[in-house]
Amino acid sequence: MTDFNVTELNADIDFSRLAYWDVVIIGAGPAGLAAGLTTAHRGLTTLVVEAKDRPGGQPQFLYADKRIVDVPGFPDGITGEELSARVFRQAENALVQFRFNEELVTVEDTDQVEKEDPLKRVRTNTGAYLCRKVIIACGLLHFPRKLAVLDQLESKKIHYKNPKIGDYEGSRVMVVGGGDSALDAAMMVLARHGQVEMVVREDIPIGKADTRAHVEAAGGSIHTSTEVVAAAFTDDAIMVTLSSGTTIKCDLAIVQIGFLSAKDTFQRLGVRLNQDGSIAIDPYYETSRRSIFAVGDVHGDIKLIAVAWAEGIQAAIYAFKEITSPYWLNEKRLRDSKVALIGEKIAQAAQRTPAPRR
Repeated sequence: MTDFNVTELNADIDFSRLAYWDVVIIGAGPAGLAAGLTTAHRGLTTLVVEAKDRPGGQPQFLYADKRIVDVPGFPDGITGEELSARVFRQAENALVQFRFNEELVTVEDTDQVEKEDPLKRVRTNTGAYLCRKVIIACGLLHFPRKLAVLDQLESKKIHYKNPKIGDYEGSRVMVVGGGDSALDAAMMVLARHGQVEMVVREDIPIGKADTRAHVEAAGGSIHTSTEVVAAAFTDDAIMVTLSSGTTIKCDLAIVQIGFLSAKDTFQRLGVRLNQDGSIAIDPYYETSRRSIFAVGDVHGDIKLIAVAWAEGIQAAIYAFKEITSPYWLNEKRLRDSKVALIGEKIAQAAQRTPAPRR
């Protein structure tokens, strides 16, 4: 039995004239899109703010051409680009509104109250939005780490995400990095008759061992315990020198060496953080600041699309219930605290009780 009645938003709403939004979601990746779908389907005006120029998050920007095989409902797999496009279309049909190329700066408290909710003000690098609830779903990782020795070439042949298939089919490609993303990139090139030279700083690539075996079996070369120390253009090709003294000539390079942390942004929010810099949440995905929720990679250890969807949906339902039943979450928290306290007392009593003599 469902816990809500689906309420369609009025297609005639002039979103540009709203005094405030019910929900503002930061991030248009899997968690943010799922949260937006859920709030909009419950009749809440919903705005999604995305720092990049398109929706999709990591499936779109890291795995656009790769077939993702662990998403339920797609037995033959689905590319990150197609999956992102489907969910985005679903969100647009639900009248979720989007703002692209806007990066979160901070979330401010205000003195303005609407229907017992103190409004928040979400500030971005280009605008500000009043709202009742905020859901942070921008991921722990914003931007790929750059490799200065290659970046100084200022060339479109240096890629920090997997390029389109036509860009590397049959090409000589250097892949920098030893994680799963780097190994996946190497396999995609090899599957399209390209040549691959992997440059890995570690003694052993940290990605999946079976993927490494597939790379080597397909003819890819892996240079371990080495780094790129110099790079220059020669006859429209990139000539790279490694710390081992080896020289590599390639048509393009794919760099997969991790991402810059969003910890600075999280600190500006004034929410409690975990030791690893991720956002601390309670069992209802709410942060230490009331009315601000956090889902997906911003806090989670299990970084899967299905998990991001589930968390986005749950946080959206909790936000919806806070809006429609203001005392619901407080009462539920109080009840849960009492249950936890009883459990602690039972455990303490058990520790004090002496063991029976034999």
